[in-house]
Amino acid sequence: MGLAELFVSVVIAGISCVNAAPPALAWSRSRDGRFLFLSGANVGLAALGAVWVWGQLPVDPPDWSVAQLPVLALVLLVVGLFLATTLWPRRT
Repeated sequence: MGLAELFVSVVIAGISCVNAAPPALAWSRSRDGRFLFLSGANVGLAALGAVWVWGQLPVDPPDWSVAQLPVLALVLLVVGLFLATTLWPRRT
C-alpha cells in the first residue's frame, strides 16, 4: 500500500465521476448515443478507480484489486483525455 497509489486511485475515481455527468446531460437533451457511451466509459473508469482505492486500503483487499503506479498513471492519462473531450469548447 502506497500513498501515491491511493492518491492517484482517488483522483481517477473522482474525476471520472464528475466527468460522467456532462455527457449524460447532453445525451438526455439530444439522445445522441455518443454521449451515452462517453458517460458509460467514465462510469466504468470510476468503478475501476473505486476498486483500486479499495485495493490500497488496509482492510485486507483481494489481490486482484491492487494496481501499481505505472498502470494507474496510464489510466490517469486516459481519464485526463476524457476530461479534455468534455471541457474542450465546441466549434460553432
